[in-house]
Amino acid sequence: MGFRGHGSVVAPVVWVVDDDRGVRAALSRLLRGAAFQVTAMRSAREFLDALVHSVPDCLLMDLWLEDATGLELLAQLQLQAGPVPVVFLSADADVRSSVQAMKAGAIDFLEKPVEAGPLLDAVIRAVARGRAWREARTMREEATSRLATLTPREREVFSLVALGKPNKQIASELGTTEKTIKVHRGRVMSKLGADSVVDLVRLAQKVDQLAG
Repeated sequence: MGFRGHGSVVAPVVWVVDDDRGVRAALSRLLRGAAFQVTAMRSAREFLDALVHSVPDCLLMDLWLEDATGLELLAQLQLQAGPVPVVFLSADADVRSSVQAMKAGAIDFLEKPVEAGPLLDAVIRAVARGRAWREARTMREEATSRLATLTPREREVFSLVALGKPNKQIASELGTTEKTIKVHRGRVMSKLGADSVVDLVRLAQKVDQLAG
């Protein structure tokens, strides 16, 4: 995601969830003025209905709504959409609530009334964090997809090569010849689009991160 204004670049989407109409309007004006796309919602039900069809780049949400708490919605969001950056707002914040919110995965916790500067900083930081999460997830998924093209033997060779083991040692461990390992290694490099052992190590790390 990026900011609208050049070519096909699209402004990040921020959902504002607050049961105070005045707060929703003020936050929406501020964010639109900073080139964000904004959708304002007044209840947990509206939020959950919208979540069925799309996911925002950032969620700016009051901690206490009339029909649910922000922490309950955060849990539902993570269940349905995975990690999405959330910035909480609250007029009656306390240390316990803020700690719970951050432990649950919130990017920031701001106390109302909040000034424009800190609010925009928090949203920009959240959007950047969400972008990083999506890019990392895409890279891991691509790595997993590439590995799926390997045969079981090629996967074994890949794992051992990624550990830095030489062909002779790999051949000994797998009970085959060094020449055969060289052939398998060449096929692995070709299928994975790798130019060096370093590329294979990086690919293995991405898959390990996905598994973790």
